[in-house]
Formats: sequence, C-alpha cells, structure tokens
Amino acid sequence: MKRQTIGKIILISIFFITFWFSSKPGNESANQSGRTLIALRLVTKEDVALKTKKYLIMSKRIRKTAHLSLYFLGGVGIFLITGSLKKSIFIVFILGGLDELHQYFVPGRGAQVRDVFIDSLGGILGAFTIKFSFLLYRLNIKNKNS
Repeated sequence: MKRQTIGKIILISIFFITFWFSSKPGNESANQSGRTLIALRLVTKEDVALKTKKYLIMSKRIRKTAHLSLYFLGGVGIFLITGSLKKSIFIVFILGGLDELHQYFVPGRGAQVRDVFIDSLGGILGAFTIKFSFLLYRLNIKNKNS
C-alpha cells in the first residue's frame, strides 16, 4: 500500500474519532473520562462521585493525554500524505483549531487555546517521529548497500 494511502486512512480514522469525542456534551465527556479512569484503576467510583482532587487532576491529565495521542497519530498521517514537516505542522495546527472551534458550540464544552497547542505538540511529535523513522530506515538501507 502506498505511503499516502496509509496516511489518508490514519488521518480520516483519527479525525472521525476526534470529532466523535468532541461532539460529546460536557457531562457525557466527563462521565466517559471518569469511566476510563476507573477502568485503568487510577481512581475509585467514590473519587468520581465526590469529584475529589485526585479525580479532577487525573481527569484533566487523561483528557490532555488523549489530545496529545490522537494528534500524534494525526501528525503521522499528515506527514505520510504530505512528506513535509512544515505542511504537517501547519495542517495539524489548523485541525486543532477547528476541533476547538467545534467544541465551542457543543453544550457544556468550550474552546481552549491551550488544547490547540497540546494538539499541535502531539502532531509535531508524530510528524517528527515518522520522519526520523524514515531517515533511520534510509540510513540502514544505505549502510547495507555499502
């Protein structure tokens, strides 16, 4: 399968997932975070019900980790499509901004500039990771042929 095709599959999949998560109203999104934290055994049901400090901290961390992770994969997909770090960074930044704009209109949610930067960081890390992997692969092939 061609690199661009794989990139398109990754990108479309990731942004459908991102749109689905972003479409959840605030209370539903918070409940989803709570269930995830309980499943990972990071908090108890009581922590979630009482909204303890531990739960609030862990909830914020898991949400930001989700942003970073999804956009990391998005950055990989975009780099596979474009082959350019500059284009990848620009596109990830725009998509992060559009995601936050979308959340602004979802009940109980809001747009946060900080999340755009977290999204962008994830995308940049993903694009750099795949570019670095390609460079290592080429060096390995070149050394084998020498």
